[in-house]
Amino acid sequence: MSAEQDAAARALLEMFADALEQAHGPCFAGRAALMDWIDDQFLRLARLDVPDQMAGPMINTAYLLWQAEIAGLSDNQE
Repeated sequence: MSAEQDAAARALLEMFADALEQAHGPCFAGRAALMDWIDDQFLRLARLDVPDQMAGPMINTAYLLWQAEIAGLSDNQE
């Protein structure tokens, strides 16, 4: 990936992070952790060949679960 492509991808991830935090509140783990988490989510969904139109809603739902786990509000025992 070229430097320009890398910068463009980073900008898109930043916009996605902004949208998540605007819709659901600031990330309890901090912005750096959120950026790493979003990057991991997109890579995981790409490996699973998830359709583009489903990736956003899936990440949105996963963000809510992740925040609940951080806040200790989830009974998910992973």
